[in-house]
Amino acid sequence: MGGPLQGVRVFDITHAAVGPWAMMILAAMGANVVKIENPEGDLIRQMKPRYRDLSAIYMHCNLSKKGIHLDLKTTDGQVAARRLVVDADVFAENMKLGTIDRLGLGYEAVSKLNPCIVYGNYPGYGSSGPLKDWGSADPTGQAFSGAVSITGRRDGAGEFIRWLALHDFNAGSYVVITTLLGLLYRERASKGIKMESSQVAASIAVQTSRIAEFLATGENVPRMGSANTTTVPHRAFLCQDKRWLAVGVITDEQWRGLCKAIDATDILDDSRFATIPGRVKHRDELEDRLQAIFASKPARWWTIQLRKRKVPVSLFYDYETIPDLPQVKANRYIVNLNYPKVGTLPFGNILFQYSKTPVTLRPGPWPGQDTEQVLKEGWGKDDRVPAKGYFGPKGPMERGPLDGVTVVDMAQGICGPYASLLLADAGARVIKVEPPEGDYARSFGPPMVDGVSTAFFHLNRNKEGVRLDIRKERDSQRLLDLLKEADVFIEESGQRRLKRLGLSYQDLERINPGLIHCTISPHGTKGPLRDQPASELTLQAMSDFLNTLGVPGEEPVRMGPDMASLGTALYAANALLGALYHQWRTGEGQHVTVSMLGSMIHQRGVAWAAMIDPDEWAGFYCEGYVKPPDHGYKTADQPILLTSVRKQEQLPDILKALGMEEYMGHPLFQNPARDIMGRAAAVGDLTIKAQPIWEKCFKKWKAEDLLEVLNRFGGSSTVVNNYQQLFSHPQMEALGMVREADHPKLGKIKFLGPPWKLRGVATVEPRPYPIMR
Repeated sequence: MGGPLQGVRVFDITHAAVGPWAMMILAAMGANVVKIENPEGDLIRQMKPRYRDLSAIYMHCNLSKKGIHLDLKTTDGQVAARRLVVDADVFAENMKLGTIDRLGLGYEAVSKLNPCIVYGNYPGYGSSGPLKDWGSADPTGQAFSGAVSITGRRDGAGEFIRWLALHDFNAGSYVVITTLLGLLYRERASKGIKMESSQVAASIAVQTSRIAEFLATGENVPRMGSANTTTVPHRAFLCQDKRWLAVGVITDEQWRGLCKAIDATDILDDSRFATIPGRVKHRDELEDRLQAIFASKPARWWTIQLRKRKVPVSLFYDYETIPDLPQVKANRYIVNLNYPKVGTLPFGNILFQYSKTPVTLRPGPWPGQDTEQVLKEGWGKDDRVPAKGYFGPKGPMERGPLDGVTVVDMAQGICGPYASLLLADAGARVIKVEPPEGDYARSFGPPMVDGVSTAFFHLNRNKEGVRLDIRKERDSQRLLDLLKEADVFIEESGQRRLKRLGLSYQDLERINPGLIHCTISPHGTKGPLRDQPASELTLQAMSDFLNTLGVPGEEPVRMGPDMASLGTALYAANALLGALYHQWRTGEGQHVTVSMLGSMIHQRGVAWAAMIDPDEWAGFYCEGYVKPPDHGYKTADQPILLTSVRKQEQLPDILKALGMEEYMGHPLFQNPARDIMGRAAAVGDLTIKAQPIWEKCFKKWKAEDLLEVLNRFGGSSTVVNNYQQLFSHPQMEALGMVREADHPKLGKIKFLGPPWKLRGVATVEPRPYPIMR
């Protein structure tokens, strides 16, 4: 059998990266996705690097799809589009506001043709607010959302990731969640729905664990270099052989293991360092003492010793080393595909898998290659898979599409709890099972209330709580009783441990055949690291992202948001919602496996194709390794993201408006605007040369005044926000993500909600988690 979405037909008129990436995930899950492009083609076709003039990112974002050319500005094109829409299940578009309506394919028009259509609109900034007409892209999401402000050296400026598309791809994962919620709604309501999820909102949502700190304190979250505010030690240390080693202690048990591994009994016996809050409080002294120890031996020695004690650790790997890692090979995180007219290239493989409805990546189309066949035959005759009935919840949807779904979440930390929070935000009842000592994330810094961390407090709202010691027969039976009636079980213990306790997937399938059992693993279920723990930093270090931050040879700079943990949670939610769709139509449960390392390598997936043998060494996928740190463009008060204008002929008008007439004859400013305006570190050398000239002018302007001038010419330049600026911006209010709830001790508190909107479906209001001590 194919994937869980086999038989779902997707009319994909998205462009660039966010929408195409999302539809690629749906295609890998079995959906019949037809990518519609106008004759000029998707704008990312020409991005560098390319193979036979087709960009690597275009290929990656369109795997497993069919591709057709359709000119929707013509009568014939619109007739053909309507013919496909009539029999489609999903309609996806991410054009600028109003464009799709002018083409006659807005929601009202499409829903008349097909009342059961699941219609997704995925704009840059949302459909309301002062910036609703602006376009967005990966750097826009980074800048506006505050992600740049929490990434960088402790004493330095905020940094952009010089590898574009990570924020795009995470936004795509939210689009997948939104689309699947729409399909589940249709299964229950037997009618279509309109949905929305914006790119900027997604860039904000994927920082939930860090924004929790801001919502608790009102203070901007500081940049920490390779470290973070949550746990200590959780940073890079320089070893004797001048190699950096990522060490990520996230539990007190791991802390004791580290001290034993490095033979630091004096540090272990120091009561100041015994707990996470104590280690955070005495960070500087502790890190200095640990650095002196790590400098005494090579990185390889410490890697061996720490792994013996089950302490998260990793070297910093790069493009050359990652594909050959035994862990990567054992779990097939990189897969070779024979792309039409190009040949065999490596791509990041889908990181989640199902026991009964396996997902598969296939080569995508050469642009337009399926036009004749699709226009002649439509969706095809044999793609439909009839449901065996309806096996989902039958009550009203008072709390969203998942109202009536029960989730038992036995995960700790950040990843699993965020995945279950996303399900709770869609209406599911989530029962959080903690061990007797509590979720280890309770001790993270900074504290919120009663010593409980901000991350734990915010990631576990809208859930019920119970503490069980599943090693004891009585508590194990209580868990079994919960799972007999549950729809979803999320755990990170692994099947070998659960089998010993009689709680493996096979054990649970016998008592509840409809149960969806999700195992989240740090490194995958196979390979030499299958039993090793991981942490946010070690996963970032293993996946090559950090080579496009900071300066080569100096202390690494981590991505400020918890991209490995929350990015994996998004994939887990994708996989679980796909499994629910299959369950509701067949009554079957299944085992779902999700890997955190696989998540990072899949998000980095285009890199493996981009650098194998491109037509030329160009574009940020190739050049991001060696460009200088990108802090945005300096103004009189704060940095901005400078974006290109739509038309080259507007450049003289911009120079005149800024008082830069003297540069109209400058040789550099005779080049196309796209070559001298933009993110300096991720664009070409011309941009880097032009930046000092722009900044000489910009330092005379305050950022907001400057943006008014720049965007008058069709750009979408934005301030590089910190969290305080983000949450005071009127567009943030328009996104509607901030929710309030009453807490018995704290009074009225704010939570960050999900980035999706389902028209006509109730919003789940936040409810604080019952704090159990």
